[in-house]
Amino acid sequence: MKILTYDPENRSLIIRLYAVYWLGYILLFSLIQGLPGGDFFMALRNELYSVLPKILFVTIVVELLMPRLLFRKKIMSFFVVYVVLILVFALLQRLIDNYIILRYYLTFWKIEPLLSAPVFLYNVSKLQFVVTMPIAFKLFYYLAEERNKVQTILSEKLQAELSSLRNQFHPHFLFNVLNSLYSKILSKSDDSADIVLKISDLLRFSIYDVNNKNISLENEIDYLKNYIALQQLRFENQLQLSFSVYGNVENHSIEPFLILPFIENSYKYCLDENNQGWITIAITVTEEWLVVKIENSLPERFNPLPDNVSSGIGIVNVKRRLELLYPDRHILTIKNETLSFFVSLKIKIKDGSN
Repeated sequence: MKILTYDPENRSLIIRLYAVYWLGYILLFSLIQGLPGGDFFMALRNELYSVLPKILFVTIVVELLMPRLLFRKKIMSFFVVYVVLILVFALLQRLIDNYIILRYYLTFWKIEPLLSAPVFLYNVSKLQFVVTMPIAFKLFYYLAEERNKVQTILSEKLQAELSSLRNQFHPHFLFNVLNSLYSKILSKSDDSADIVLKISDLLRFSIYDVNNKNISLENEIDYLKNYIALQQLRFENQLQLSFSVYGNVENHSIEPFLILPFIENSYKYCLDENNQGWITIAITVTEEWLVVKIENSLPERFNPLPDNVSSGIGIVNVKRRLELLYPDRHILTIKNETLSFFVSLKIKIKDGSN
């Protein structure tokens, strides 16, 4: 739904709406006053004489008082000025009635005193009637604009926060991967060149996709496979790994780098004093859900895993991103057992979109 606003681009539309409104008002009151006496055209002429003060009154209230006082929270000032204006224009209406309409066109009517209470109050009520609908519309558009502004601000804030979180995570990932390369270079391993190639592939992927709103689930899993292969080169036969993918990963998308921090965490803390450990990773894709289960061995020195370890920058980061990107559409379970650390992440997905 397109919200009408009171900017210059919509001024011509607003003028047309006012024209329709005033035409409808003139015809309505001409019918009300003219049909019972069988003189519609006389009533129409009288309304045309008296409509200009009403137009001026409505314009001042809606286009000047509301933006400058009411919408700036100067409510008391608005009502004081409004009351003064309605009394002034009611008096102006009485002058038109007594000295133009009744004197020249309705000569058979008795001219009431200028400040006659019943007639004066009738003019006040008529002004109040004619201004009510424009005030309601103006207020509606103002509230709609304010709501749009709030939504825009929240959206921009969300995007800024997500960008910040991604930028926090990216160097954290690079730090861990480069450590792997560093250890291989120190040991003069023949795997160093292969590691450099894999790091190149990972960097190419992360640089181009880190700022995307989402990527295909297939690409995300390929990225995880490359990362796991890189880590396996680092740990060689020290680490027992089980990595499985079930279901159709095509035609699904996901926010990038949501799964990797948990896998990073499992590699970081799974080895015992003898540099032995195990990791089990299972990814299951159904029509509506992506389910990731990661479990790793936990050495005795981490029994149980301290809170500051299980909630490091990567884990805290991904928790926050999940709250922002998948509110009420994800389930994250973390179990810190005596001999293992278990993570289950369920994200509700749909074909072709998050």
